[in-house]
Amino acid sequence: MLSRRAFLERGSLALAAMSLHTARAADAQVGPLGKPIGLQLYTVREAAAKDLPGTLRAIAAIGYREVELAGIPAMSAPDLRKVLSDCGLTAPSMHASMADLQTGLNQRIDYATTLGTRYLVCSFPWTADSRFRESPGKAVVSLASGITLDDWKWNAEQLNKIAGVAAKSGLRCGYHNHNMEFRSYGGVVAYDELLRLTDPALVTMEMDLAWVYTAGVDPVKYLKKHAERISLLHVKEVRKDMRTMVDRIQAQTTEVGSGKIDWKHVFKAMEPARIAHYFVEQENFDRPPLEAVKVSFDYLKGLAAK
Repeated sequence: MLSRRAFLERGSLALAAMSLHTARAADAQVGPLGKPIGLQLYTVREAAAKDLPGTLRAIAAIGYREVELAGIPAMSAPDLRKVLSDCGLTAPSMHASMADLQTGLNQRIDYATTLGTRYLVCSFPWTADSRFRESPGKAVVSLASGITLDDWKWNAEQLNKIAGVAAKSGLRCGYHNHNMEFRSYGGVVAYDELLRLTDPALVTMEMDLAWVYTAGVDPVKYLKKHAERISLLHVKEVRKDMRTMVDRIQAQTTEVGSGKIDWKHVFKAMEPARIAHYFVEQENFDRPPLEAVKVSFDYLKGLAAK
């Protein structure tokens, strides 16, 4: 028997095909900053794994016009490009962990360029040594508490190298933060070191706003001070009962507009010309993910209208 969530997800996918024409009529609609609203596909990972074309149609029916890949999906780049085009979607950005970029950079560059993607974003750091590789399943937890300032410097070096290779294929390299980048090492903040050590001409930043808040930091400070370095965003909401932390990865998310972030204040701090794309993302759910991403979309669409 289907669970309520599975039943609702399946119904959403079925309705997407019928309602896609309605979404196409809303092509001119944009969100804050006068830009299309995007979605990080990790948000709907379970539905996408079962039926990627149907999930993309459902996303497009809601009104999203851009998606960010969470990695290489189980579909060839030419096939995915056609599905995206048929849905009226584009995929301007793709995530890959530093570990994957170390071993499969060319594969990801080839996939991204075939798809028409412009940004290859490092989604999670790694280390030069093997101390976290023995338990890769626990690496996300152990790395967050065990990563050192020297590790961060190594990641900055790797980003510069990767970005140089990616640039030859017309791709821009980016870095996506969590909360651990805002740990202080004797007064030196890891994120500040990444900004200092990466080449501004090659490496841009994708600021995940929820993780910045989780670290107890106001992202507006960085959006103003480093506006020239931040060109991508994860528009992610934190719960009202969020706990501040920097030494472990623990998502505390909800639908955009339903938590504690003052989104009017945040978007007001941005320079629209500097932000190329932004993507809704959510990791915790009290309702089916496709319902949740519609709530976030509707909020951002309403915010743009005010």
